[in-house]
Amino acid sequence: MQPAFNQPQGGYDAELLCPSCQSNYLHHHRVEVFERGEDQAHGIHLTVQDGAVSTDTSMANNPSSRRHGLVIHFECEICHTQSALSIAQHKGNTHVSFAGKGET
Repeated sequence: MQPAFNQPQGGYDAELLCPSCQSNYLHHHRVEVFERGEDQAHGIHLTVQDGAVSTDTSMANNPSSRRHGLVIHFECEICHTQSALSIAQHKGNTHVSFAGKGET
């Protein structure tokens, strides 16, 4: 699903909306960065969460099937839906998706 935003107001930027209830009260709590050479099975997977950084070489949850990816995990303050904003590089294009937990 494509991310949805409200209209910028009062000099502020547009705000990302919850994919479940359309609230703008989203809190990001984990960020994952995937870095690898084209079509490589392994690379660097960096996770930042709760004031700590961890790394491994797994590409298992990389949103890109071929190259780099980024996933920002959110929880909605209103409906408590867990969601993820994914950015993936594929053949020179950048793909963006946003889905609640369990959605594709």
